[in-house]
Amino acid sequence: MIDFSKGYSLEEYFRKGYEEERDRQKRACERTVFSPEFEEAVKGVKQPVNLAAFAEIYCPDTVVTMPFVKRAADLNPLIRLAVFEREPWAKELEAFTGAARIPTLLFYDGDMNLRGKYVELPDGLKDEMRDADPGERSAMTLDYRRGKYNGLIQEQFIAILAAFSSEGRELTGA
Repeated sequence: MIDFSKGYSLEEYFRKGYEEERDRQKRACERTVFSPEFEEAVKGVKQPVNLAAFAEIYCPDTVVTMPFVKRAADLNPLIRLAVFEREPWAKELEAFTGAARIPTLLFYDGDMNLRGKYVELPDGLKDEMRDADPGERSAMTLDYRRGKYNGLIQEQFIAILAAFSSEGRELTGA
């Protein structure tokens, strides 16, 4: 069980790291474009979401993902966010997801039942990378970090957040 009182706020996350890392994260937040479908899904959340974000500001994959986490938390007060560093929680991450990767987002309901997860990269990108050769995977990773696959991040968030609409009930994410 994740103790949300041991996490820190998004504002504290944005103050961590070196100035260059903070600037890179700030630029990512300013440049990220959110689809209307993403924003509707976030606003459509009707049940409490306890979102545990395992993130480190130095990680380029975290930098890509955190603007979506921030936007979701900003748009809907039912989304309660706590940010955690990876290392003190590595064993728990492995137990919950099979790997201690960052970013990892764990979406819990109000009773702290795990309802969805996002681990490192969007599932759609992982699927595309599965059959790619090393050079193609490297190029895809660079494209991901440049925002080319932001649509896949949003698709996965939309699917996970559907579990928190008035109708949703399933565990979502891989």
